[in-house]
Formats: sequence, structure tokens, C-alpha cells
Amino acid sequence: MLIQRDIIDEIEPFLRRKEYIAVVGPRQCGKTTLFEMIKSYLVESRGVPVNDVQLVTFEDRRLLRQFEDDPVSFIESYRREERRTLYLLLDEFQYTHDGGQKLKLVYDTVRDVKILVTGSSSLEIKAKVGSYMVGRMLTFKMYPFSFAEYLRAGHERYERIYRNEKTLLSGWLNGERIKMKSGADLFHEDMTRLYERYCIWGGYPAVVLSRSEREKAKILGDVYNSYVLKDIKGLLELDTERSLFLLSQHLAVQIGNIIVYQTLGRVAELNFRQLKQHLAVLNETYVCAGVPPFFSNRQKELVKNPKIYFFDTGFRNFLMENMGAIPKRPDGGALIENAVFIRLMQVKQEAERVHFWRTKAGAEVDFVLKKGTQVFPVEVKYSPYTETRVPRGMVSFITSFKPKRALVLTKDYWGMKKISTTDVLFAPVYYL
Repeated sequence: MLIQRDIIDEIEPFLRRKEYIAVVGPRQCGKTTLFEMIKSYLVESRGVPVNDVQLVTFEDRRLLRQFEDDPVSFIESYRREERRTLYLLLDEFQYTHDGGQKLKLVYDTVRDVKILVTGSSSLEIKAKVGSYMVGRMLTFKMYPFSFAEYLRAGHERYERIYRNEKTLLSGWLNGERIKMKSGADLFHEDMTRLYERYCIWGGYPAVVLSRSEREKAKILGDVYNSYVLKDIKGLLELDTERSLFLLSQHLAVQIGNIIVYQTLGRVAELNFRQLKQHLAVLNETYVCAGVPPFFSNRQKELVKNPKIYFFDTGFRNFLMENMGAIPKRPDGGALIENAVFIRLMQVKQEAERVHFWRTKAGAEVDFVLKKGTQVFPVEVKYSPYTETRVPRGMVSFITSFKPKRALVLTKDYWGMKKISTTDVLFAPVYYL
């Protein structure tokens, strides 16, 4: 079952350009399937002859060796006719040796070829491509299913509801004048049920498409064993995965919290240099990431240690060995906050950066999107609302920075309030 991925809309305009394209993201997030969809799009929607779109995986070591030995001849071997653009989709490009240098040779010497590559680690893609493809390659980040894609995989009516309400929310975020809703969301019971299930099991496509919870748990276990223990252990050149396991499990407990390096190092049995190296690799391989603090006054605001979040909540819950329902778990609020982090990473523009804000006096806002001098605060309040009560931390941020707009994500409530010159929107978190 092929589920249309939103990233295709991002990539599509760039298929006409000369630059090559790299798609990076965690293993099992659907990159190979994405290439199959791009091939179908080129053939069916763009009218590209089917023989001019070739999908090749470098998991086939024979093909990998051919590319490494003579990349130009390898590329030309797939061309059927001169003066027709060849689209070559190279899956698992991270396996190549000196791949960037070879791609540059092809880019500079072979005409009428458009190459797309995938990789399961931005660290490896950077290492393979490096400075050779600066200005010659565009990189897109791919994540597991968003909530919209999750709905698309089996809840079509609710995907239509989501799409309609998201259009309303996106319009407001983009500065459009729209008539905003007020009060409880009409569809909140069903949408909340689906969203909480999505937050428990996450968005890995194979997990979403599995019918039973037993299957889902087995797939998450396979992702962990083949991905964390194999790929990351190899990147870090570890003899044992003990410290990696201890670190990953402790980070899973800490989502939404500011990390304390001394504590992490003690738990994982790592010195500071080793700890920073482990955290960097976990970030580059899309396991988890640190969100840095936003500050303008070092005397009053936190400026150093980041908060930690995972790129897939199901993967995080598997590490916690807790797939329980959100209303029954003490980390339910943190789990929803983590899901919001994932969504912000999916939708943020290239120039935007995601931060959190906290003062030394205790005022805080969960997320701050920063683009140039513009800031946009986002607070997650996963509880029933009956009126537009702006959280105190958000009020403090608005007073200090005077953003044009601010967003409070609720469990099921729509509303609007103005504080000074700032418009504050209240919206159900599942429509983000």
C-alpha cells in the first residue's frame, strides 16, 4: 500500500532544475518508497518515458562497485537515447566511497542527467558529498509519517477534516484575515483518539500499516536493533553498545527537559567528549535532537543547555517499554510536546530555527520559531479549554518580545485573544 508523502510537493518544483537532489532521513521512514512514487510521478504526470527513469539501490554491491570504478560509464549505461534527460535515482548512497567526488565528475561532464540520492544519515551524506557538491546539490529531510499521512493511511474522512482545518490554521499563520472558530472542536473526540494513538506508536510507515500491536512492537524492535545497534554503533566505532543503550534510554525519559551533561555522562558511563560525540551522532541519524534556548538577555534567560526530543514518539516509547494510553501515563504531556516538536521540524522553513525560552525566574514557552528578527512562540497545553486563557509564560514572552502572532495548542479548543499588539490563537494540537 503506497501512501502519498507530503515531501513530494516540496521536491517536485526542483525536479526541473539542474541541481542534483539528496533525500536524507532515518532508516525505515520510506525513502525507497518515495523514490518509487517520484518515478511514477515523472512517468505518469510529466510524461517522461519509463526507460528514462531508473531506480538503483547501492545495497546491490555489484552495482555499487560499478559506480565506484567508473561513474560516468555507469551513468551512461542507463541512457536509452541521446538528448533526452535521464533521471537516475540512487538509493542508499551512503555506501559509496568518495561518492561526492564521483558525483561532481558526473555533474561536470555528463549532460542531460538528473540524479537523486538517498541516505539514512545526514552525517554520512555530508561526509560522502562534502564540499564537492556545494551549489550542485539540494538536500531535503524526510521523516516518518506526519499525522496527516497517518490519517491518509487508513482514515480518509479524518484526513479530509484535517486538511480543511489545517488550511484555516495555515492561513492565519501566514497572515491572512480569516474568520476563526471559537469553542470546542466539532470532531475532537475522534481526532483526539486517533492523534493519541499516533503519538503512542509513532509514524514509521511499517508500524502505521501493521494491523496488530504485536506487529507494531516487533517492527519497532527491529528498527532499534538494526538501526541503533548496527548503524550508530558502526558510526561511533564502538566495541559494545552498552553506553549507547544507556544513553538512549535515559534520553527517552528526559523528553521535554533540559539535559544535564554531567548526569548523562554518569548514566551512560561516558566522558564529556564521548558524550558530545554520541549526542551528535544520535542527532545526525535522526534518533533525537537538542533544542537550544532562545535568549536576548544572558542575565535573565537560560542560554546554554538544550531540551531533548525524539524524531519518532513510537521509537521513544519502545525505549521506555511503555506503549500505554496517554491519559494513564505521567509523561502524557511531554509526549504530546514531543509530537509537536516533530511537526515543527517537518513544517519549518529552511531559514527558521526551533528554540525554547525560559527565564531564570521560571517563565517559559515550549517552542520559539525564529526567522531573522521575527519570533513566533508556541505553547502546548494538552488539556480541555473553555476560555481563552493565555499561559503566564506566554504572556511574559509577549511582553518582552512583542511578536505579531502566538499559538497555544490545546487538546480540543479553538479561540482567539489579543494581548497588546499580539494576536494569540488557540487551536487543537492535532491540526498543526
